[in-house]
Amino acid sequence: MQPFIKPYQYNFIRNQIELLTQQLATVHDPDVRDAVVYSATKKIFDLIPVLSPEQEELLMLIRTHSSEHHLLSYLDQLRPFIEPFPDITEAELRRLFPKTKKLHLPPMETIDFSATTYLSWNDTGNKKKFFVYRLGDSWLGLESTYLPSIKQGICSVCKTYNDVTLISIRSKPTAEHYRAVGNYMCIDGDHCNASITDTADLEKFLTNAK
Repeated sequence: MQPFIKPYQYNFIRNQIELLTQQLATVHDPDVRDAVVYSATKKIFDLIPVLSPEQEELLMLIRTHSSEHHLLSYLDQLRPFIEPFPDITEAELRRLFPKTKKLHLPPMETIDFSATTYLSWNDTGNKKKFFVYRLGDSWLGLESTYLPSIKQGICSVCKTYNDVTLISIRSKPTAEHYRAVGNYMCIDGDHCNASITDTADLEKFLTNAK
């Protein structure tokens, strides 16, 4: 069976498993436990509505586990089926930023692509943050700036409470006008990728800034 779970979907499933283990630890009524497991299962199936019989069977295994140990083992069973961030070479990355002089790329060999929904890295010397995302059949590469001041807040992309900063992307919607699109986001892209469970706000931010 080929990988079919995107990294952000795995994060969502992991969150459901963590919530489920907490609930099952305090609920002992069999009917209530069944309802709790059913609710978590439904949310996971709603997340990935189109499944092959084999994929459905794999996800349905969540209903057979009732202990924290077994649920964590279930997460390990899903890992081989995570669909990693699409392959992209350093040459392709550079072509996405033709106007950026002295583009400093991240060390690609250190990136866990199975945990990457969007690729981002910081140029701390110039206070710039770069984004790369596969949108449909095309690559989207955007250069942004960020404020040096970091504060605790809610990231607009992953929705977790973390170190965030105002990230702005300057776009040119017409030949005569520029505009800036800004959002508070995690300064640490790895943390954001480990927490994101939905790509709607990410795609909205990136497409608005094109």
